Amino acid sequence: MLGPRRWRPTAAAAGLVVLLSVTSACAPGTPDADSWRIDAQRAVSNASSAVQTAELALRQHVKGRMFDRYLQTVMVEAEKGMGKASNAISTRQPPQSERVRYQTVTSEIDGAASLVATARIAVVDRETDRYAALAARLGRAADRLQKLEDQLMHPPVAQG
Repeated sequence: MLGPRRWRPTAAAAGLVVLLSVTSACAPGTPDADSWRIDAQRAVSNASSAVQTAELALRQHVKGRMFDRYLQTVMVEAEKGMGKASNAISTRQPPQSERVRYQTVTSEIDGAASLVATARIAVVDRETDRYAALAARLGRAADRLQKLEDQLMHPPVAQG
């Protein structure tokens, strides 16, 4: 058992660690443009993967190749993947040179996430008549994300 003398230094050390972590986490650092672009590209790629998974699952169900319960599971996991992708980039401070693309990236991911959520709701409610149209919309969203991912391979074009 720890006596009063041992407890105080341990508690003080733990308190110092917590204080340092809290104060160092207050303001995010601004990554350089290349680092931010790599992170953005990864987030868009992950979002695209989740959207394509949801699209494929809906198309397979329409063809009678997937059970309802499994489709629900796939849609829930796709929605979780979208949330992770969104959080991964929306919490990163963009450098000044990437502010416009930051807005584009977060808007595209948020729009796709909303669409995946809409599809998940339709699946849970078994609105099977909507699946084909939702799959088509997901396909278009995946195409936009893929195009955005390709654009992120290069620095932004200078305006002027």
